[in-house]
Amino acid sequence: MALLLVIDDDRSIIESFRILFEGNHTVIGAYNGPEALQELSKHKVDLIFLDYRLPGQDGLEVLKTILSKDPDAYVIIITGYGNFETIIQSISLGAYDYIEKPLDAEKVRITITRALESKKMSSYVKHIKDMEIENYSLSHIIGKSEKMQEVFKTVGRLVNNDVPVLITGESGTGKELIAKAIHYNSARKNDPFIAVTCSGLTETLLNNELFGHEAQAFTGADSQKKGKFEAAGDGTIFLDEIGDMPISTQSTLLRVLQEREFTRLGSTQTIRLKARIIAATNKNLLDEVRKNRFRQDLYYRVNVVSIDLPPLRERKEDIPLLVDYFIKKNNKKMKKSISGISDSANKTLVDYDWPGNVRELENVLTNVCIHLQDNYIHTLSIPSFGMQENEEADLYDDFIRTILQIHGMEKNLLKNMTRCLQERLIKKVAQMTKGNKSEMAKILGISRVTLQKKLRELSCDT
Repeated sequence: MALLLVIDDDRSIIESFRILFEGNHTVIGAYNGPEALQELSKHKVDLIFLDYRLPGQDGLEVLKTILSKDPDAYVIIITGYGNFETIIQSISLGAYDYIEKPLDAEKVRITITRALESKKMSSYVKHIKDMEIENYSLSHIIGKSEKMQEVFKTVGRLVNNDVPVLITGESGTGKELIAKAIHYNSARKNDPFIAVTCSGLTETLLNNELFGHEAQAFTGADSQKKGKFEAAGDGTIFLDEIGDMPISTQSTLLRVLQEREFTRLGSTQTIRLKARIIAATNKNLLDEVRKNRFRQDLYYRVNVVSIDLPPLRERKEDIPLLVDYFIKKNNKKMKKSISGISDSANKTLVDYDWPGNVRELENVLTNVCIHLQDNYIHTLSIPSFGMQENEEADLYDDFIRTILQIHGMEKNLLKNMTRCLQERLIKKVAQMTKGNKSEMAKILGISRVTLQKKLRELSCDT
């Protein structure tokens, strides 16, 4: 049920709205501008119906006043039939729609339904936009290391300097996060941030993705399609993995960046490029230039300012901060109350080299938080399968971790596990040597006499 404010000096109009929407919407009335502003100060109104002609003040002046106080207000103008000048003026000032007198009940219902749906969608989009701005505030980039402090300084300088940026770094270091931080903290934050992955697409597909096409531009092009450059408007285009862009597309992109304009495929009409360009790559573009896989002139176009993101293994002092951040993030997302992590568990995470960088760390901690049974992360909570193995990984630690997970609360654990391990090891060596006791003793590093004694103690049949 919505709250409707009808502003009209004709009491019968207000009463008609009350009768028409009784049981569906609540209708309050005002007979002039001052009364309307008083009602708006007391109530959170969903829709406003405003008569163009009011005593002492015309409706357009009231419209201006309402929108100056609440730019998101949905105002529908009530006007005389065929008064097109009024309609054009009111819409240009920010009115959502208009209806003509004499009022048609069905048209009024349709207008209200459409306006409420539009308002709901607009509120949702605004909420998403506000969340994006919040999620990519500079406070969400974590790091106290010297290398990250340099990154922060550069990002801070770029927020208010509208120049092309090249972000480099290994996969998982957070290149898109930095690009979004620049966008959502700049004057462009209310315009779109559009990411395009330049790898894995053919020249034709990538050109179509970036620049769009006209209807019938090629077989199957049934309708016009805007490209990402056009859709971005005054926002930001993020060209991810630009080092994988086909050479022919690089030439087209260079021309677009030089001329600041482009055309859709199948069109001769030029479209002005208004968006900012931020590019990213995990490759060394200078090496790619030397190997003739990346245009030198394009390199200098996109690399006006560069940000090099260090791999996580080169800023290990940031890992405890990132761990704390991801625990809080997962608490909120999963509705959990994980209070922290033990020193030994933190050390396990710090000692690991994280070839997948911050993305891998986040994935491991998400896994841990999903499966955690209590409210504290211990070493045993960290899944070894969730982290890529280092070449020098300690297999004994993995073995002991598994044993403790299964038998950690049993008594006489050392005695029982020593016997079990000896028995299984001797049986496996017996299988390898086909029961040859001399070979078995040599592999195990014990004498045949000791081997025979252990076989009797463990009741092993070889």
